[in-house]
Amino acid sequence: MLLNQHKNNGLKRRLATLMLTLGIFMPILAQAYNSVTIVMSAPTPANLAFIDQFKTELANTKNNNLSVKVMELPETGRLVVAENSELVIALGTKALEEASKLKHSTPVMGVFIPHPTFNSVLVKSHRDRGNFSAIVLDQPFARQMTLIKIVLPELNKLGVLLGPISSQYGAKIKEKAEDSGYSIFEENIKQETDLMPKLKQLLDVSDALMAIPDPHIYTRETAQPIILTSYRYQKPIFGYSQSYVRAGALAAVYSSSKQLAQQAAEIAIKSQQAPSMLPPLQAPKYFSIMVNYQVGRSLNIPLMEESVIYKKMLEAEPTELEEYEPI
Repeated sequence: MLLNQHKNNGLKRRLATLMLTLGIFMPILAQAYNSVTIVMSAPTPANLAFIDQFKTELANTKNNNLSVKVMELPETGRLVVAENSELVIALGTKALEEASKLKHSTPVMGVFIPHPTFNSVLVKSHRDRGNFSAIVLDQPFARQMTLIKIVLPELNKLGVLLGPISSQYGAKIKEKAEDSGYSIFEENIKQETDLMPKLKQLLDVSDALMAIPDPHIYTRETAQPIILTSYRYQKPIFGYSQSYVRAGALAAVYSSSKQLAQQAAEIAIKSQQAPSMLPPLQAPKYFSIMVNYQVGRSLNIPLMEESVIYKKMLEAEPTELEEYEPI
C-alpha cells in the first residue's frame, strides 16, 4: 500500500510539473461562452447593418444557442460585460480599445478595424492573440491585384502611395506584386506637402494607382485632388471602398457590413464549440466589387459587367483564407 501511495504521489508531482509547464508556455484557456455582446461607439448605419445580419446568421444556424446583446460604449467609466462567459465583438477602433481593457481571459474580436490599428491596440493592451483577434478591414493585396488583372490584363506597372502607417507593408506589397506579375513603383509620403508632387512622379512611371488605406494619404480632403490629378494623367485608380469608386476610382474590391457579419457569426459559432482559441487575425472572407463605368468611358477603358468580374475573382481566390500576422 505504501508503494502504491508513493507511486501515486510521484504521478501527482509529475502531473503538477506538466501543468505548470503548460501554464508557462500556453495561453490561459477561455471557458465556453453562451452569449455574444456587440459593442459599438455609435449606432451608425454600418454598425446597425452588421448587427441585424449577425442576428440573422445566428437565427439561421441549427443547434445554435448563442444569445446576443448590443451596447454602446459608456460616455464615462469602463466597459462592463459578463467577463469569461461571453464573446465580445467590438465594432470600430474605439470599441476595440475599450474591449482590450477587459480581463485577458475574455475573448474579444474586432470588426471594422484596419490592420495597423489592430497592431497598435494589441501592443498597448498586452493581450494574448489566442483570445484577441479581428477581421481586418483591409482587403488582401493579392485580391486587389486580381481585380486589376481582370479589369486591365495588359497592365504591368502599378503605382502605390505609402504613408507613415502603410509603409510597414511595402515589402508585403512587393511580394504579392511579384507573385501576380506586376512591377511596383512606390512613393513614401512623410508630410502633407509631399503628396501631390510624389503622386505626379508616380503617375509618370506607372500604368495605374492602387490605393492602400492610410489615413495620412486618402482622406475626404485629398480624394478630389488625387482623382483629378489621375484624370489629367489618364491613369485609373483602383480603390478600396464604394465611396472611393463613387468619387472617381475605376473599381474597388470591398466587404460590406453584412458580409463581415456573416464571417463574424461563423467565427462566433465555431469558437463557442472550441472556445480555447479565437482564429488568427483574418482578412475579409466575403467580398464584393464595384465598377465606375463613367470613369471607364472617360479613360477609354472597356469594362466587363460587374457580375462577370466578380465570378472571375471568385475563381481566382485561394482555397485558404489569408491570415495576417501582427507586425
